[in-house]
Amino acid sequence: MTFARKGVLLGIVVLLVLLVAAGAAAAAKPTKVIIITMDQMKPWYASTYDMENILWLQSHGADFKNATVGQMASETVVSHNTIVSGQLPKHMGWTDEVMRDTGNVLGYGAGAIVTVGDLTYDQFTLLVEAEGYPKLGDYMHAKYPGKIVANFGGKYYQVASTAASSSDMWVTYGSKKTVDPAWGLPWTGKYRAADTAGHVPSYITDDNRFKISTGNNATPPSPIPTTAPLNDYYRTDVDKPAYLYPEDGRMVPGPYDTNLGGDDWVADAAIKVIEHEDWSAMHLNFSGIDKIGHMWGGGNVDKPATYGWDPETIMAQVHMPWIAKNADDQVGKLIQALKANGDWNSTLFVVLADHGATWAKNAHYVDAAGGGNLSWYYDPNKTCANTSYGQPSADPTKVTNNEAVLHPLNATGNLAYSYQSTAIEAWLIDRSWAKKAEAAAAVKGLPDVIATYVRWGDRFMLTSTGKMTKTERAWWRSHGQKLVNTMASSTGPDVVGLLKDQTGYGVYGDHGGAQKEVQRVPMVMYAKGMKHISSGAPFHLVDVLPTVLRNMGIRQMAPMDGKAYNLPL
Repeated sequence: MTFARKGVLLGIVVLLVLLVAAGAAAAAKPTKVIIITMDQMKPWYASTYDMENILWLQSHGADFKNATVGQMASETVVSHNTIVSGQLPKHMGWTDEVMRDTGNVLGYGAGAIVTVGDLTYDQFTLLVEAEGYPKLGDYMHAKYPGKIVANFGGKYYQVASTAASSSDMWVTYGSKKTVDPAWGLPWTGKYRAADTAGHVPSYITDDNRFKISTGNNATPPSPIPTTAPLNDYYRTDVDKPAYLYPEDGRMVPGPYDTNLGGDDWVADAAIKVIEHEDWSAMHLNFSGIDKIGHMWGGGNVDKPATYGWDPETIMAQVHMPWIAKNADDQVGKLIQALKANGDWNSTLFVVLADHGATWAKNAHYVDAAGGGNLSWYYDPNKTCANTSYGQPSADPTKVTNNEAVLHPLNATGNLAYSYQSTAIEAWLIDRSWAKKAEAAAAVKGLPDVIATYVRWGDRFMLTSTGKMTKTERAWWRSHGQKLVNTMASSTGPDVVGLLKDQTGYGVYGDHGGAQKEVQRVPMVMYAKGMKHISSGAPFHLVDVLPTVLRNMGIRQMAPMDGKAYNLPL
């Protein structure tokens, strides 16, 4: 054999090896994806609360250690849809808990004010389809026809907004039920589809495990017990500051091992899909951290030394150390189920948060039991089309909203609606520049406002600034303008006021604004065989879907606002 022939054959062999290697690389791309959204989780919770499964994923996968929400409003009903659509709020059809339906998409009338968290699955679908963008489910159905795309979560609007227009199955756990004298036996609560088309499978409807007794018990026993059977509120309806937004028995697992609620319910439902379906994608919403964070402030604030709860009793379930660790346990349970079913090696596993949170050292809300909705929403003229949140009461002795603190804004006579959390947002009646400037001046004077903006077309214009610390100013200079611009839409607010750190207008622990604590989130992606990286890239929620698609080998069908990152697969 001549040297030339040897060279040709060697070249052929090398080419074949390269082709085989390329084929192996293509075959290694994940064919399934699970996205777990830890509602309101902060990045440092993983190490503080010994969340060993998330720590393992961070040390073996792609850990985006500087990830942020990257948009406003930093709210669940906004962020969840961003995660599965790659769209900024200004292109989604809604930008926060409140919207102005300028196009009369929902049928309440052109320009009607509606509360987004109270929309149905069908209404979310109308908003998505009016904007015309595909979502995770659309991409997975196109790539893997006939395979199931499912959504499970603790809150109706989590599941309905995420699933809208693109999922096969969307289920959340039960509506509020008053417990019976037997303290939850027989089980009166049950699964609940996001609507009648939620396609709840029989292996859930026929399984007694998924029936949970949830609470709204108005007359708890006295004294309230600390072990099962337990009043559903876990004292959160009487203990400050939790009583602003108390736990009603759904967001924690509860004392009955055979019928656990909360994040356990979500994980167990997802495992049923893994075991019974030919599936391609799931988006799972773990809500426990969010609920506990709203009640007690979360993180360093929520300690036994602060509130006097006993970690050895069931009262631990309504505090952050226990609920964060339990959420991590559900992650581990899902990983084991994927391995047992032979899906782990083909699944892209994503864990992130939809927003962070802060606590209200500077508090400007109604300090009364059940005060949450009274403080978040303000509807002075009763103009909202679909709820009565924030309307003045006919009874002058009853506190119904934070009218006092918002009086300068309402005194303009031009306020249609406002929503306030860790930012203030106002929708006006007359939206001329002069009236917007008048409202902005009123917002500037409200407590702890550091910057005020007026929407002008597709961006917000800064009209004033207030006192800031050096830390606040540095963050605001880098992020403030960019964040408010992401909600510059005709559906969104006309005036926005950004607030100081550790400031809340809604409840003790909250989110929604631009503060660093509210914007920072964990973000980790893992697939079998990938190399570990710890990236300082400015990863945002809007980048999740394009990154998932690129690394699954699925081409984008439409423009997205997010950036696709390459993972070391």
